[in-house]
Amino acid sequence: MKLLSLNKNIIALGANSFFTDFSTEMILPLLPLFLERFLHATKSEIGLIEGTAEFGVAMLIALSGFYSDRLGKRKGITLFGYGMSNLIKPLAFFAQSATMIATIRIGDRLAKGVRVAPRDALISAYTPKEISGFVFGFHKMMDGAGALAGSLTAFGCLWWLGESEGTFRTIFAISLIPGLVSMMILIFWVTDVPFTPAPTRRFHPEALPAPFYWLVGFQSLFSLFAMNYSFMLLKAENNGLSLAMIPLAYALYNLNQSAFAIPIGKAADRFGKPALLACVYMAFGLGALAMASGSVGGVWLGFGIYGFFAGGFNALAKAIISDTAPKELKATAYGVYYTAVGITTLTSLASAGWLWDHYGNNIPFLIASASAPILAIALFSMRRHLIHHSI
Repeated sequence: MKLLSLNKNIIALGANSFFTDFSTEMILPLLPLFLERFLHATKSEIGLIEGTAEFGVAMLIALSGFYSDRLGKRKGITLFGYGMSNLIKPLAFFAQSATMIATIRIGDRLAKGVRVAPRDALISAYTPKEISGFVFGFHKMMDGAGALAGSLTAFGCLWWLGESEGTFRTIFAISLIPGLVSMMILIFWVTDVPFTPAPTRRFHPEALPAPFYWLVGFQSLFSLFAMNYSFMLLKAENNGLSLAMIPLAYALYNLNQSAFAIPIGKAADRFGKPALLACVYMAFGLGALAMASGSVGGVWLGFGIYGFFAGGFNALAKAIISDTAPKELKATAYGVYYTAVGITTLTSLASAGWLWDHYGNNIPFLIASASAPILAIALFSMRRHLIHHSI
């Protein structure tokens, strides 16, 4: 499958995601460090901020997805979400307290919650089932490439300007530029796909097939025992990696995420998406174990492996939903999925922060490294339950 043969809307949505992630990842890897070093937040507070932000995403994804399916349109809601996000994030330049950062972070995530389900449904509308893994892998690759550009820009600024609070704030401010570019791409190069809405205005759970719920169950359970990039960034500093080098380690994560996204998607189309999802579960466990080693080498290995994991985790889930959910309920299905994962992520991050503060920095990573392979084996053995019977 060649990239040039993809629908132009899929390519434009990929470019839109590239510049949005460029903007986001200039800020995201620095926020936990900014909170801890300059605003003196505890690990529990950082975990609660991140967990609440992800929970906010989940709640709005469900609502926006349902509304998009009822409206019969995708682009307008997607544009509103991208616009809100790209204008809120640079306000971190003005933040003087952890509460202000929390407000900005949650606002950005709420904006993501508005856009994700209709955007994924829009991608799905242009995606034949037999190449859904490849298409969502391409989109994830563009995410990762933009994130790589953003994290390298942040590294360059810290390296050139120094590790001061002023440098952090400068990076936050200039992140506005790629954010505006992403909005222009969405406005001028993406075409909506109007469709006939579902006849009912109420969502009935039985309207979505069993393979979808098997996927939601596994992804939610996995998210309960995993932790996100925030704690990996804090662990990197704890393991002895210098502050200026942390964005570079994060860039390695983004490089691998981008590099592996399409190969994972193509392999999933060939060998089965649930089987590949089990592989990325296993990879996460190995990455968490590397981080728990307490060494700088473990940081680099952990971020490298985590990039492979990130290249497949949500992209494969979205491809499975694309394959199994009815056309008129695609956005609703994405909303239900992200809501379930968001609830368990809130619990996971809040718990990880508390465990770190009370029992040490290794405990969350050891829990993740033990649970991930168990869930990987369980998913692989039950993989047929995640495949629609008509495929």
